[in-house]
Amino acid sequence: MSTEHPQKQEIDWEEKWQQGNTLWDHGESSPALTALFKNEETKKLIPESGLGLVPGCGSGYDVVFLATKDRHVTGLDFSQTCVKKLHEAHPNAAEKNYDFRCADFFNFEIPVEKYSLAYDYTFLCALEPYLRPAWARRYSEIIAKDGILITLMFPIDDHEGGPPFAVNEQLYRDLLSDHFELLYIKDAVGHASRLGKEKIAIWKKL
Repeated sequence: MSTEHPQKQEIDWEEKWQQGNTLWDHGESSPALTALFKNEETKKLIPESGLGLVPGCGSGYDVVFLATKDRHVTGLDFSQTCVKKLHEAHPNAAEKNYDFRCADFFNFEIPVEKYSLAYDYTFLCALEPYLRPAWARRYSEIIAKDGILITLMFPIDDHEGGPPFAVNEQLYRDLLSDHFELLYIKDAVGHASRLGKEKIAIWKKL
């Protein structure tokens, strides 16, 4: 099943990657994400096998972190330059059970078994606000029943414009509550420059 893309995005992500304008890149996965797998309470909520997805994967740190021998993870990005760099940097990705694809989140082909896990960090905040309802619908399509969506909510503030466009906890609740149950939410301890502007949450597909 595929959702028609409502409108071409106005932000030229390909140009940003060609120019090396990737100021969002912190060189590693967020400590807020890795902490979920060190905490027994939250780790048990996350499927250990199946297919995983990281849309807007950027430099691929989260894809590499989430991939295991039992969980194949795909990193999706809209920029051809980004994905080309990823392929060059990860020549042995297949052996480590992950891959990278250049595709549109709203229109790529969904695997028959769907995803047991998806991780959304600096992706919703990078989309123009009019795309937010489509973002939520798409996750409801691609995540299998009882599958998990991890959202690291950033930036939680009230600035105007973007990207990143401001978000808040209530926005995620409004967007996801029709198809997901909120299992866990907490103030995130992530990258130092983002402290106080993030929450991390785990949602279960109904």
